Amino acid sequence: MFRKKAFQPLAGPLPPLGLLDFESTMKFREDALEQYRANGWDTAVLLDWMIRTLLSSLMADSASRIFLPKTETSPFELDDLLPLSAAAPTGRVKLPLNRVFLLAPVWNNRETAEELHQATRRSPEELEEGESVGVYLKELNLAIVDADPHESLCCRFLGRGTVVLDSYSLRDLAPIIRTDGQDWFVTEEDGEESYCPVLEPRMAALYRLGLERYYPKLLSRQDREERT
Repeated sequence: MFRKKAFQPLAGPLPPLGLLDFESTMKFREDALEQYRANGWDTAVLLDWMIRTLLSSLMADSASRIFLPKTETSPFELDDLLPLSAAAPTGRVKLPLNRVFLLAPVWNNRETAEELHQATRRSPEELEEGESVGVYLKELNLAIVDADPHESLCCRFLGRGTVVLDSYSLRDLAPIIRTDGQDWFVTEEDGEESYCPVLEPRMAALYRLGLERYYPKLLSRQDREERT
């Protein structure tokens, strides 16, 4: 009667969005877009909401490795999220941390705790000098920091600081990178295609939804090339 129940991560009232899979996201999108089009509603607001939901989920998970007991405590590789090493940035931007969606996967418990303390003591001038380099996807307003993420995450929490980022546009990435939700496919300079597995389905879904929202013709071209 009082036996302990087995843990079921999806049984609670708020299942973790980190368990999302690409197919479920696209199924919701397909059904919702059909409803919107049948009623003559603006589909942009639906895509914007899906993008915002995924961005918020990824940002909330930036500290997940320091809370979970069985995770790898080492810096992450940017290409594990999105194979941006295949493309050249369009330039560099300097942005306030509190005005972007920030994905800064912290991995060291002690460094995170110390940085929370130190960030409260720095002057505005020091915060301006403490720049971490990462990448920026401008259509998504997403900053991904892979150099000293602890500082960026803690400053973002306090609503302070700026960050310098290599800027990318989805328009420029579309001819080079595509995904089917299972793999990333990269077109090399010689025209050959390589691939690597999708490790974060939310990032793959964000990429597809971002292209559909802002550059639907480029996405259609990707889909035609995939079929051929």
